[in-house]
Amino acid sequence: MSPDAGHRLISTGVYSRAPEVPYVKERRGRAVKKLLLVALAAIGGLLVYRQIQADRAEQDLWTEATDSVPTGS
Repeated sequence: MSPDAGHRLISTGVYSRAPEVPYVKERRGRAVKKLLLVALAAIGGLLVYRQIQADRAEQDLWTEATDSVPTGS
């Protein structure tokens, strides 16, 4: 097998792009997976944060509604 196997021949005046090396695609795939994982973690964190805030607001409402001493006294 020749050292140029897998590469396109260059025509006169026209340069062709060399095919991507498999490890470049693999690294790009890993980067995309990491980015998706970070995005999913951020979305999950945001949902947990919003649920905690909603629970605190509901607890504050119940505390205010069931307080035996009126606030103005």
